[in-house]
Amino acid sequence: MYTSLYNFAKENEGLGKELFLAWAGWVCLWTGLLLIVLAILNACSVINKFTRIAGELFGMLIAVLFIQQAVKGVVSEFKIPKAEDATLEKYQFQWLYTNGLLGIIYSFGLLFTALKSRKARSWLYGTGL
Repeated sequence: MYTSLYNFAKENEGLGKELFLAWAGWVCLWTGLLLIVLAILNACSVINKFTRIAGELFGMLIAVLFIQQAVKGVVSEFKIPKAEDATLEKYQFQWLYTNGLLGIIYSFGLLFTALKSRKARSWLYGTGL
C-alpha cells in the first residue's frame, strides 16, 4: 500500500517526496475513520445481497494477486537491485543463485505445509483421543 502511495506522491507536483509522511498519515487516519463508521453501520451485512459466485470471484482475485506478488518476490531474489553496486561480493552469481534457490525452497516448503494442513480439522492430534 505504501509503495503505491509513495509513487503517487512522487509523481504529484503539489505533494512530492517532502509531504509524503504527512499525507500517508492523513490517508491512514481517514481510512481508519471510515472503517470504524462502516463497522458501526454493520456494512458487512451487504454481502448477503450478492450471490456466492461474486464472493468466490473476489476471493480468487485476492489469491491470484498474492500468488503474483509471491512469484515476483521469488524472481527478484535472482536479480541485483537497481540502486546497488553490482561489483559487491554479495551480488556475485553464487550468492544470488543461493538466495534465489533458498527462496524457491522456502516457497515450496510453505506450499507443502499449507496443502498438508488443509485437512487439519480432521486430525486426531491434540484432541485427547
